[in-house]
Amino acid sequence: MGVFGLLTLALVGLIVIGFPVGFAAGVISAFGLAEVHGSLADPRVASALARTMLDRIDGFLLLSVPFFLLAGRLMNGAGITVRLFDFVSAVTRPLRGGLAHANVLASVLFAGMSGSATADAMGLGTIELKAMAHAGYRRDFAVGITGASSLLSPIIPPSIALVAYAVVAEQSVGAMFLAAIVPGILLALGYMLYVAWRLRFETDVPPAGRFDPCEVWRSFRGAVLPILMPAIIVGGINLGIFTPTEAAAVAVFYAGAIGVIVFRELSLAQLIADLRGAMIDSAAIMLIIAFTSAFGQVLIRAQLPDQLAALATTLTSDPTLFLLLMILLWLVVGCFMAQTPAILILTPILLPVAEQYAIDPIHFGMVMALTLTLGLLTPPVGMVLYALVKVSGVPFERLVVISFPYVVITALVSVMLVLVPDLVLALPRLAR
Repeated sequence: MGVFGLLTLALVGLIVIGFPVGFAAGVISAFGLAEVHGSLADPRVASALARTMLDRIDGFLLLSVPFFLLAGRLMNGAGITVRLFDFVSAVTRPLRGGLAHANVLASVLFAGMSGSATADAMGLGTIELKAMAHAGYRRDFAVGITGASSLLSPIIPPSIALVAYAVVAEQSVGAMFLAAIVPGILLALGYMLYVAWRLRFETDVPPAGRFDPCEVWRSFRGAVLPILMPAIIVGGINLGIFTPTEAAAVAVFYAGAIGVIVFRELSLAQLIADLRGAMIDSAAIMLIIAFTSAFGQVLIRAQLPDQLAALATTLTSDPTLFLLLMILLWLVVGCFMAQTPAILILTPILLPVAEQYAIDPIHFGMVMALTLTLGLLTPPVGMVLYALVKVSGVPFERLVVISFPYVVITALVSVMLVLVPDLVLALPRLAR
């Protein structure tokens, strides 16, 4: 296996036992550089580690990360979630189990402002669970669809995970955002089709309501400004009006204006709290990016990606089969590691291997990002599961069982993206 293979296993081991991802990558990177230079005491080790870290985070594109995080927090604190759910509930009222479908559609809209599955589960999810309980839905059914719909937030743009992949893989953020639109829609449709089928066996489903155009219009007026935010971001980037970083800054200004001027629900104290929270989250993400970038450079120096490529080509020469094998790998990794850190660690290792198969980097990154979201609903990490325990009171073990059908649906969508690459690549190609 070699020293660098052992270091990779050591990194995985540290993460599994709960060591912070960024610090684990930093420690292993230092030992990897020591192997290259002969000694941990060699000043070139510290110099190479610092230089690699600073080179990766000293980029204009990464400024978009704190801006997107702040924009999402501002939208959360501006009373947006209630308005979004009121609108989609009015639209789906004529359907049997309308609130279950509204649960998914609200997450689709919320994803375009937040990008965080846990924020969806704990913010919008609280509202959804309360409304569904009041309407008479079984708690297990309501919690299941609430947890599943929160997986849309890390996929539908703007997504911090997709920005992270674009930075590490040196791809266009705008292209990654466009590539995520169809997979996000497919995922939402998959959940809604399952809900429609499942409702056939539910006896406590409230009857369909009457469609009220006046109610739809009233609720739409309250939700239209937040709904426009994703269109402004993605459209502005791909039309060349502004860069991803400028788009993120525009999103902050837009969210702040809605919260302070239009809805008047963002107080000074809330603004300060949102700034502080975004600053802490940004610092954590930047630290992870810096250290994992150093780890990636160590592996590249050790030619580990080339060795993996040679090994992979001995197993199969079919790019489709290779991607299906990668899905199995990512399913395992997602059980122990959050989506964004996993992307940052795995991309420098696996992307060169994928390029040996002539797999488009946008296609590869989208399948990886979608598959890794499953870790949010699978133990032992399962961040969304822990969030749902807090807001619903359902035991963790029960949540794992409830979520399983949605895990299967998400995995099937990942396989579909592998078998039909145009589902990912069609929109980016049209924008070129």
